[in-house]
Amino acid sequence: MTDPDLSPLTVVYRGMAPQQVLRLSEALHQAGVRSFEVTMTGERPMETIELLSRELPGDALIGAGTVSTPEQVSASAAAGARFAVSPHFDAEVVERTREEGLLSVPGAFTPTEIMAARKAGADVVKVFPINAVGADYLRQLRGPMPDLVVMASGGVTPALAAEVVAAGAACVAVGHHLLGAAPDGTFDPAELRVRTGEFLRAVGAAS
Repeated sequence: MTDPDLSPLTVVYRGMAPQQVLRLSEALHQAGVRSFEVTMTGERPMETIELLSRELPGDALIGAGTVSTPEQVSASAAAGARFAVSPHFDAEVVERTREEGLLSVPGAFTPTEIMAARKAGADVVKVFPINAVGADYLRQLRGPMPDLVVMASGGVTPALAAEVVAAGAACVAVGHHLLGAAPDGTFDPAELRVRTGEFLRAVGAAS
């Protein structure tokens, strides 16, 4: 996969049951979100990925997050995932991700880690945690690496989302700052639409 498959805004689910994630995803899709990441640290992640892949419209991009082993990559691909995100860089995970035909998005932070991830075949590098350093860090990275494709992740608010996109990030990943869901997965539809609109406008994806 390459750049055109990226969605500018990815919503990250952590610690929610499959049906809770589906209800939120359906509401988010109606509000304009097209990319959804299910972390391996959640409840029954493979079941959730399979459910979203089956129930959401065909333009929804479903992926696996917090992927730490090649085996998780293969299981995610079998469940219907189209991209795999990690909080760190692991060459074996990147290799398996590419073998499975998924978009590879390993996490990296330092220039050395980022270059290693790119050399291993990463399609996108997740710079994490971006809130610890701010958008200017991306500007500095992209000086010597102008073709670097970045997903900015970690504590992203609408304001920070706008800043990192202006600094060259191809996409941002957001979780609780957008979702605002209760522990049982319930949410206020009106509030969710408002927050979603704020993030979509921040990344330039609002219709």
